[in-house]
Amino acid sequence: MPKNHSTKPHILILGAGFGGVYVAKRLRKQVRDGAIDVTIVNRTNYFLFTPLLHEVATGALTPGSVAEPLREVFHGTGMRVVQGNIDSIDSAKKTVTISKTPITYDYLVIATGAETNYYGIEGAEKFSFGLKNLYDAAVIRSRIIDSFEKAALAKDPCERARLLSFAIVGGGATGVEMAAELSEFTDAIARRYYSHMKWNPHDVQISIIDTGPELLQVFAPKLRKAAMDRLKKEGVALHMNSSVTSVTADGLAVTSKSADPSLNSSASMTIPAATVIWSAGVKAIVPKFKGVQPVLMRGRMTVDEYFILIAPPTETGAGSEGSNPFANIFVLGDAAGYPKSVPMLAQAAESQAKIVARNIVAAITGKPLSGYVFNSKGSMVSVGQWFAIGEIFSLKISGKLTWWLWRTVYLFKFASFKKRVRIMFEWSLELFFPRDITKIIND
Repeated sequence: MPKNHSTKPHILILGAGFGGVYVAKRLRKQVRDGAIDVTIVNRTNYFLFTPLLHEVATGALTPGSVAEPLREVFHGTGMRVVQGNIDSIDSAKKTVTISKTPITYDYLVIATGAETNYYGIEGAEKFSFGLKNLYDAAVIRSRIIDSFEKAALAKDPCERARLLSFAIVGGGATGVEMAAELSEFTDAIARRYYSHMKWNPHDVQISIIDTGPELLQVFAPKLRKAAMDRLKKEGVALHMNSSVTSVTADGLAVTSKSADPSLNSSASMTIPAATVIWSAGVKAIVPKFKGVQPVLMRGRMTVDEYFILIAPPTETGAGSEGSNPFANIFVLGDAAGYPKSVPMLAQAAESQAKIVARNIVAAITGKPLSGYVFNSKGSMVSVGQWFAIGEIFSLKISGKLTWWLWRTVYLFKFASFKKRVRIMFEWSLELFFPRDITKIIND
């Protein structure tokens, strides 16, 4: 499909995460009415529900349960789906080259998301595992299972302890949810399948390393304390005020600062770990542009209040719409550097998608564009089975009811009823049966 031969405006959406998928959903009516054409491009053929990847990595959910085929999501809508990699964007020609095939557009939506940020720390990318896609989750799960298999053969107690040590870098939502699920997964594996080994209960060690004084800094103090208390109860070691300086195959080098700022002291230590999971941050995925380059703000593509990509001042000319080579390019989600601070969350991408879709329609019909204000609907974080913390408007809640609410909210984020039933079925099985320890990927 090198060109769009229709006389209707062609909207090309790059990326099928929360931002891209919800923009497409918001444009379904215009496609059905025959007013526009829409093409969705993604490097995989599915929409991935990334907030539940930690459950795939710890055997609670199967990989297929958190992925929805894009052709199924948009079946019957009249939208086109293309699987491929973004080679380059040529704003002058209004063309995007996808896997060496050019596709023209009238309006372009960039929702390419983000990838793991290792911050240039020595050995971090080589010796640790990110958690951004299905492959990452499958690799981590296989690594966990394999660690127990190797530990069962290890004669040296120190080597066995290293194999059964897991370190998670980053104490945000992903790190906390991963640590809690990992604690339950490893405990179940050790008790059910390796009880004959008579290992010391402390042989399995899980640690979180974070630069802040507490985990989950965006939550209220009492909720942070509740989450930390829960993790400590599960045996997770918390290394706060600590920075990772390097990662090797054997573990991490960490520098810890004193909790008392007046002391201005620090200490270095090594945390043994055969498995390091990196959840310390992400960086925007910026496609390659030909010619005029976008303005970056902290690594994200800078947009105006309407999510239109901003061009360098020297390229914008007198400031008229026609002089801006990016006037018909919108960027949202993790890839967008919005003028006001917006969290890199799925709910933020969803709300941005509503405005972007509205502004595309407005641009086509010659109506005024709409600005954007992020209004948080609240946040929740699971801290293991039957426990979660959450802030919903002014309410600060935690416990079993919050955990149930967290699962319910996520359940209804899936597009298809079939997928919701499958998730409910797998979650129900988890309550009565052990987690799956099938090793999917071999070293």
